[in-house]
This record gives sequence, structure tokens and C-alpha cells, in this order.
Amino acid sequence: MDDDFMGEVEFNLTAQQSQIVSRAIDIASRQTDEFQVVNPLIAIMQWWASSGPKVEKRDSPPEQILVEACRSFVLAHEKAGSDD
Repeated sequence: MDDDFMGEVEFNLTAQQSQIVSRAIDIASRQTDEFQVVNPLIAIMQWWASSGPKVEKRDSPPEQILVEACRSFVLAHEKAGSDD
């Protein structure tokens, strides 16, 4: 991932974790909010910051936080019955 303000950011993800992250990014990028379309991963992390469990936010490695945020995002949108 290459962000203008951050430079290159790399995560050591398994194939299954990569699929979860990709699925979440795909869902987020299809939203109607322009910021979410342009910056889906940042939007996912902002959503998770207000929705995810506080303990995991502080005490987990970055890869685990990323995957949990994306998993929660996907589940919330699938539970709602919509990918939009």
C-alpha cells in the first residue's frame, strides 16, 4: 500500500488475512461517500476506531488490528444485508 502522506506501508498477512482485507476494501470502495471511495482502508480504520473493542485496539500487533478491523467491517455490512 502506498499513501502519499505515509509512504509505503507493508503488513505480513497470510493469504486468508489478505482475502479479508481485500474484501473489506472492496466493500468500502463501493460506498457513496467520496472519501471512502478514495481512501477505503482509512475509512475502515476510522469506522473500526468507533466500533471495535477497546482492548484489541491497544494491545494487538498492527496486522491483527488491521485484519480484525476489516473482518468486523465485512461482517457488519454482510449482516446489514448490503455491500453498499
